[in-house]
Amino acid sequence: MPLKIDKTVSKDAKTRTLLKDLLKVHQIHQAYLVRELTDADEQILEKSFNTTREMMPEIITKKIKFEDKKWDSLFNLVMAEQIAFAQILTDDNSNLNNYVQVKNQAQQAYALVEATINKIEND
Repeated sequence: MPLKIDKTVSKDAKTRTLLKDLLKVHQIHQAYLVRELTDADEQILEKSFNTTREMMPEIITKKIKFEDKKWDSLFNLVMAEQIAFAQILTDDNSNLNNYVQVKNQAQQAYALVEATINKIEND
């Protein structure tokens, strides 16, 4: 991903790492539409999940700080995408309507993430 995520994005290294991990997960989401998850994909998903879980207190209390609102927006969208995608992977698919709704949410979040990434790259 060509986005440059450095100290101008956030002064906090953990926050930058989380955003980078979530963007990797974002790429896996798109790949998942055309192929099965690989072991490497699953390792990235697990690492991102663990980082997110570790930082959840900061996320919930909105202590995750970025230097610009565009990065805040991107972070919120990739978090929403990760949550929706995690629901798809963990749902037993017994409720097809719920699965379809969550999958649509994940795809909408993906589209918004892509639009935000393009906007950031073009600024």
